[in-house]
Amino acid sequence: MNQRQFSALDDYFDALLEEGPEPQPKVAVEAEPESRPVAAADPQEEARRRSLESLLARVAELKEEEAGIVLPEASVEAPAIEVEPGVPPKAEPVVVPEPPTPAPAPEPAMPPEPDAPAWRNMDTEPRFQALFFEVAGMTFAVPLTHLGGIYQVSKLTSLFGKPAWFAGIMTERERQLSVVDTARWAMPGHRQEEEYQYLVTLGESNWGLACHQLKGTALLAREQVKWRAVPGSRPWLAGMVKEKMCALLHVDALIALLEQGKNIDGKRV
Repeated sequence: MNQRQFSALDDYFDALLEEGPEPQPKVAVEAEPESRPVAAADPQEEARRRSLESLLARVAELKEEEAGIVLPEASVEAPAIEVEPGVPPKAEPVVVPEPPTPAPAPEPAMPPEPDAPAWRNMDTEPRFQALFFEVAGMTFAVPLTHLGGIYQVSKLTSLFGKPAWFAGIMTERERQLSVVDTARWAMPGHRQEEEYQYLVTLGESNWGLACHQLKGTALLAREQVKWRAVPGSRPWLAGMVKEKMCALLHVDALIALLEQGKNIDGKRV
């Protein structure tokens, strides 16, 4: 109860105190009809009753204001949907959003292939020893500084999937040597079966050129060789020995061709 309600009750009780003690209610005796006249109402008592009713009405108003009674708002009814008898209501399709397509992951960049080292011709002493050997009527020369060794050709083991010029594998002192059919390598399309006698191995590699004859060694001066300045289409050719009219082999370039499965023309056959 707040201060306003207390004040209203105080006024009510003050009014009662000012009027004096409330008279005790009298028991009315119903008069017999037409036996006694009805007594007139007391004006003072009527005024006190009206004052009391006014105070009680004021207190009731204050209680309603304190309670903060909120009248309910008028509800809005949803419009009724008419449905034909026996026909189920048509359900609205539910649209499910498709998940976003993830962006494709970028493919990892492939590292660039290392550039092949620039071709340069062989370095030799001003005068150097060279070995000469013959294959199907052609003579080749190789500097002894780039020669791996010389072996007699023995049993060969063929391998599948190798080029036509690959003669097979020869085992020499637990070393597996790859034997080149030099005539087929140097002359693509050569069909004659050759019986090789020797194998000339190249540098530190396991590659060896089969040959028919060894023609010995000779001391050459650099002036006796017509050296190549550019690789051209035959990087395996270092130059020509002018007096003997034979090819001087560029051993490192020749090994690279054999590793790639290429013949004298740089083709894989």
